[in-house]
Amino acid sequence: MLLVFLMGVFLFTEQGHAGVVDDTLSNAKKQGKVVMLEIGSVGCIPCDKMKPVMEKLSTNYKDKLEVLFIDIRYDKESPRRFGVTVIPTQVFLDKTGKEFHRHIGFYDYEEITPVLKKAGL
Repeated sequence: MLLVFLMGVFLFTEQGHAGVVDDTLSNAKKQGKVVMLEIGSVGCIPCDKMKPVMEKLSTNYKDKLEVLFIDIRYDKESPRRFGVTVIPTQVFLDKTGKEFHRHIGFYDYEEITPVLKKAGL
């Protein structure tokens, strides 16, 4: 079972893990949204501290930003795909799906907003 944090809600799915990520990225691209991938694990303290940040981003950038939490315990392919070896890692993708920023560790809301501004949000 894959645990995915999407738009302030935890989604559980039996679907293929990479398939959920691919579908979310594809939909975000079609809608012209920037994507923030939060790659971590429930129970990891800095990862858990990111939850309120992700919720605030999802609320404040509702129609412009897709926030996706990928739990490495359930999805081992996506971290490899994005070259993630340390958690938490935030990967930001522009409206075309191209990575434009990456951060490792806890990332405060006030530090993220300038990154989103550079992306036109």
